[in-house]
Parts: sequence; C-alpha cells; structure tokens
Amino acid sequence: MTQNHYFQNGQSAGEPLSIAFELVATPALFAFFGWLIDRGLDTKPLFMLLLGLLTAVYTGWKVLRTYSLQMQEHDRNLPSRRAEANLRADADSGSADG
Repeated sequence: MTQNHYFQNGQSAGEPLSIAFELVATPALFAFFGWLIDRGLDTKPLFMLLLGLLTAVYTGWKVLRTYSLQMQEHDRNLPSRRAEANLRADADSGSADG
C-alpha cells in the first residue's frame, strides 16, 4: 500500500491527529483554566502549573494505555498467535478426551 492510500482512507490519518490534538489542547485548556483561577485568587503560577501538569500526565498515560491495549489486541489477532491458540485448544481437548 502506498502512503496516499492511507491518507485517502481518512481513518488512518484521523486517529493520530485526534490523539496529537488531545495531547496538546487538553493540558493547554486546563492550564488556561488554572491561569484564570490564579488570576482570581492572586496565586500566580500555582493552579496554572498544577492543572496543566496533571492534565498532561493524565493524557499521556491515557494515550499510552490505549496504545498498549490496541497492540495487545493486534498481537492476539496475528495469524501465528491464532494458530498457537488453536493448537493449544486442540491439545487441551485431546488430553481431556484421553
């Protein structure tokens, strides 16, 4: 498959762009909310840094967790893994019959 095929698909390019936007925009938005709180309470960088960093750590963790789960699912669906699972199931059913 060519690179153009992936971008014509739309789905392939949409998910990484969505993740990138989430990684950047969500912490920036929460840092902005923290800045507003800091401005109102006169505690200048405290809430901005706290909300921005906590949100950045959480979104990073969430993306890594989602990626890990997707890769585990992909690994389970590989033809070689399915063949191994079928062999194990056949061996288990054969030993149960004997």
